Amino acid sequence: MNKFFSLLVALAGLLSAVCAQTGPVAFRADLPAGTACTIDARQLHPTQFSHGWREVVHKQAKMDAMSPTELKAYLIKKDVPVVIGPGGVPYLTDGHHTLRSLIESKHADKTAYGHILANWSDLAPAEFWARMQANNYAYLKDGQGRPQPASALPASLLAMQRDPWRGLAWGVMETHGFHERKDVFFQEFRWADYFRDKVAWDEADDEAFEDAVKAACVLAQSPAAASLPGYRTNAVQPRVITEPAKHDTDDPAIWINRADLAKSLVIGTDKNSDGALLAYDLAGKIVHRVTGLKRPNNVDLATGFPLGGRRVDIAVVTEREQKRLRVFTLPDLAAVDRGDLVVFNGDPERAPMGVALYQRPRDGAIFAIVGGKSGPAEGYLAQYRLEDDGTGQIKMTLVRQFGAYSGRAEIEAIGVDAELGYVYYSDETFGVRKYAADPDAPDANRELALFGTTGFASDHEGISIYPKSGGQGYVLVSDQQAYRFQIFPRAGTPGKPHDHPMLAAVEVAAIQSDGSDVTPVELPGFPGGLFVAMTEGKVFHFYAWADLAKAAGLE
Repeated sequence: MNKFFSLLVALAGLLSAVCAQTGPVAFRADLPAGTACTIDARQLHPTQFSHGWREVVHKQAKMDAMSPTELKAYLIKKDVPVVIGPGGVPYLTDGHHTLRSLIESKHADKTAYGHILANWSDLAPAEFWARMQANNYAYLKDGQGRPQPASALPASLLAMQRDPWRGLAWGVMETHGFHERKDVFFQEFRWADYFRDKVAWDEADDEAFEDAVKAACVLAQSPAAASLPGYRTNAVQPRVITEPAKHDTDDPAIWINRADLAKSLVIGTDKNSDGALLAYDLAGKIVHRVTGLKRPNNVDLATGFPLGGRRVDIAVVTEREQKRLRVFTLPDLAAVDRGDLVVFNGDPERAPMGVALYQRPRDGAIFAIVGGKSGPAEGYLAQYRLEDDGTGQIKMTLVRQFGAYSGRAEIEAIGVDAELGYVYYSDETFGVRKYAADPDAPDANRELALFGTTGFASDHEGISIYPKSGGQGYVLVSDQQAYRFQIFPRAGTPGKPHDHPMLAAVEVAAIQSDGSDVTPVELPGFPGGLFVAMTEGKVFHFYAWADLAKAAGLE
């Protein structure tokens, strides 16, 4: 019995020793390739000259928010690669930003977890660095993108240079300006070199950096960047890019000239305290403008509005800083309101952003559905009836407040399907909600559907309806941070008109698109119809629907 017990003890000891060997060991210069090891991050030598400081700061903030246990698990998962060089020096070949962030973090324990990629400690320095470069284990350009010898590499992570353009490239990748390619060496450095002589900003200014990222995202869609790794090759390209606005494009609406389709227009907002309402022709040239608007946000159109004894087409725009709607006739953009169409009783917390017009089929009545910067959990949207005040100017009357709100972000994008009688709106970062558009409908205040609650990168934005015959067609919603539009069935699924599963997603060249509009009318140069999307760069993109449908596999 004693012999049996002794055998068990011996086996247990052996098992314990074997298990211990499977964990990481403290770094030694004689460790073979494949060995998991631990090492103080401050002892590692970099294999690149520079890093993007903004990425370091971002990762440091993440680490500072972690507990020691969470940080350890995070670092174990990172598993950085280490090459042992001449003299037993440990060289870090990837993870420079992560470990510099660890060193900068509040945590006292600076232990890094990694594995030995290769042990070339027996090589002469020249042969070692030749092998490192042949295997893409070293990036020998300094913080200005200039080639340097390996002998000039900094001796520690703390001595690395700051390359603002490397930080810019990280910012562009984080906002999906190009796709991350884990199979490509030094991807972000290559993008940094592309941006280096094209984008300038004050690195100490966070707002300036955000503007630089936006500008760089535009450059990342240029054909000049097509050879760079991660270029968005699948993005549908616009047929037309408009003339730039003065400030910041936000929302478009398409006006069809039935007498001459070639003279159709796209009406768009230029969002700023010194903003404007713009009219573009189909070549993207600005042909009309109304200036002096105080942060015009969204715009929508209606046809055949009875005004002053005639039928006119109108554009309705939210003037956010004045907390009101403005109304203009089309195509001349003549004002037909008295400046008194104040929404939400002028509540400064509910400054108007989104607007969509609903023309009721049974009597032609026209309503404006408005969303504000903030609002209550129920009754977030306000619906107003627009009418002639008897003098050729427009008045409005509140008819209902409706719509649930998650409380997460805001509600801006609103789309109306007048034919089927529904209004959709984006409850940003939460989902798309659907209600009856007619305020007199029996179920007017009942939510009919909530969809798109998963699969979005972050914000749900611009909504547009592409109608087809028989009530078929599509609801398009901007997946803003993913640079794509998700497409849902307009008619729902068989027997379930309020069931809207995603059919497809189409990547577009537009960057962080906010507002959009679409028409099935085949305008010159736009087979299948015209789709318009706001994009960064103070412009709108005009797409052929046929191009989108092909990319999405819909046609």
